[in-house]
Amino acid sequence: MCRNMGRKVKEIAGSSSKQAETQPKKWRYLGRDDDSDEVEEIELDPTDKSVWEAGPLDDKAAAFICEREVREVEFGPFNVFARLCALGWEAALSCYDKDNKNLFKDEIQEWMATLKCNEYSKPSQMKLTGTVNGIDVGMSFDTLRKLEKYDSLPARDYTIPSLDDLLLKPEANPRWNDMLEALFLPGTFHGTLYRRNLKIEVKLLLMICIYNVIPRRGDNQEVRFPEVPILYPLLHGSPRFPFRYLVMNNVWICWNKVGRNIIPYFRIITGLLKLFKAITSEDKGAAKRHKPFDIRRMGVGWTYDESERYHKLKSEGQRWHALKVDARALLPGEEDEPESKAETRVGMKTTPMNRMVAT
Repeated sequence: MCRNMGRKVKEIAGSSSKQAETQPKKWRYLGRDDDSDEVEEIELDPTDKSVWEAGPLDDKAAAFICEREVREVEFGPFNVFARLCALGWEAALSCYDKDNKNLFKDEIQEWMATLKCNEYSKPSQMKLTGTVNGIDVGMSFDTLRKLEKYDSLPARDYTIPSLDDLLLKPEANPRWNDMLEALFLPGTFHGTLYRRNLKIEVKLLLMICIYNVIPRRGDNQEVRFPEVPILYPLLHGSPRFPFRYLVMNNVWICWNKVGRNIIPYFRIITGLLKLFKAITSEDKGAAKRHKPFDIRRMGVGWTYDESERYHKLKSEGQRWHALKVDARALLPGEEDEPESKAETRVGMKTTPMNRMVAT
């Protein structure tokens, strides 16, 4: 159950440069200070711009997490699309909006600064509402579905299990140690969960998750506990749960986070603002091109190569060969690409479509 408990929203002094010809009706906001249990009623004028409590984030580019397009021609051979489709989450791989050059940071900050959450008894009833340019913009199961066909497969309507649920109710959920064993290299998941010890296919899924599925900022060394029950179904195709609830829950967690230093799902929120016509003709946004994932530039610890027949990924001692979609058939008696005798197979069974080896 989510309580409508928020921090006090600040008001910017003076009138906005976008005063409407007719003064909109003021609305009330219930909130409380962090150090007080007393609920306070505050009257806000929607033409006054509320700001994200930690202050505007314009000079903190890292605080905005912008989803990236994942191109099937590059990542399809590595089963990325197949794994998200198995959960009905394939819409998380798209860009949500054809406008790939403008970033509406001020409007998104205003939406986050005025955010409220309703009380709900099941995930499908959750709704987050913020106000931009005097227009209430709601994020819900229904409005998210109008952006993309999220949750294309039936999903049980339940809350994502917490760590306590996983440890105390193993009969209802995959066991914690079984999930760790599925995600990490043998003998590497005791104590601190380091990202370098993830199996290479899981490490690739995590890279996409921290932008498009469960966006976060932090160090690049460890796997967070909440990421484990997300990565496990991505790897196995079950259990299924609603992607839309995952989005709303993550936004609300960021809203309540001490310091308020991150705004996730930049492109989803932009799509919502446009859906509600809360972005006006005067809102030009900041000119910046959205970058898709590039398999050739995935960052430190990753290298990509290709041969005539295979795409080849390497990451910290692990190698993954994926057969190209248009790879020619082998000639009679022709051997496939040779492998070193020192290589041993880990993680996945070898198939014509997928080969992963560790060096």
